[in-house]
Amino acid sequence: SWSLLIMMVASRSVLVMVSTCLSMASSFSSSTPCTQITPQDALFIVDTQNDFMEAYAIPEGAKPNYDIEPYVHDGKVRAGSLAVANTSAIIEPINEWIRYFNQNGGRVFASLDWHPRNHCSFCRNGTQPTNPGGYKPRGGVCGPLPSYGFNDTGRCQDSVAQDDYKNGSLMQWPDHCLESDFGARFQPFLSIPANATVVKKGWDSTVDTYSAFGGTESLQGYPFDTKDKKPELSARDDLGSLIAKANITRFWTVGIALDFCVGGTVLDALGKNAKTQRPKPESISLVSLVLPCTRAVDPSGSGAEMLQNAIDAGAVVAHYASPVDAIAEVCSQTAPEEA
Repeated sequence: SWSLLIMMVASRSVLVMVSTCLSMASSFSSSTPCTQITPQDALFIVDTQNDFMEAYAIPEGAKPNYDIEPYVHDGKVRAGSLAVANTSAIIEPINEWIRYFNQNGGRVFASLDWHPRNHCSFCRNGTQPTNPGGYKPRGGVCGPLPSYGFNDTGRCQDSVAQDDYKNGSLMQWPDHCLESDFGARFQPFLSIPANATVVKKGWDSTVDTYSAFGGTESLQGYPFDTKDKKPELSARDDLGSLIAKANITRFWTVGIALDFCVGGTVLDALGKNAKTQRPKPESISLVSLVLPCTRAVDPSGSGAEMLQNAIDAGAVVAHYASPVDAIAEVCSQTAPEEA
């Protein structure tokens, strides 16, 4: 009938219009310049917290995000319990990346190491006074284990810690990043925006995680770093789920420390972390490590090894601190036709 024919023609027209619109959207997406930051770009700031900072002078004219007076001695903010050298030099460059992403529509993610006071990664929770490595009631760097001397009672039970122990390479650390304490807070001159997505990791006393992909979304909003405990965090989305929801395609990584948490996060983002064996997030097509905006515990040893592992896994290394220059460098390698 004529009515049936008209309905068929109309339906075909609708399908053609939908197909055309989808094609145009795809064309726009594919034609977006590589150097353009979009909401599918994530700046990821790994563990840039007080306990990983060296002692540093307060920047001239700078105002901290919270009261730091009790932690200032002789004009310097005290070093953290697990301080990494030269970390004060990366704060302003990371702030420049934050400003650039906010101005250009990118997303800012960050992670916080977030430990209870009896966490299994703390040396005093895994050594006995009779052990060769000695007893450290206030914490210390212990390792590699088990040859250093070890008490199985305090050992972390996650698969990575178990494998490291079997391989004789497990490390334990001083007390650090105790939930809600000064050491766990973001460095006070780091400009974490209120619209950031923050994950917290290491909140289970029996499990450790270097990679931010082992973390879950902070229940607390801005400033993110003064609340939350295991019961709240255990029910929150993990980083992989958050990346999928935001449809993140490019992952730009900065923070502390390259040889542990930064490197582990990069490898997980690439789906190439042999220790965690986490699958690669489906939406991610590029993972960049911004080298001038990170620091290593052991730059020439484990830091250099992790850098090579990241490169071998497919990370694209940026050698410029400036976001404009770094993004251009990465694009010259990944989209040379635009160069």
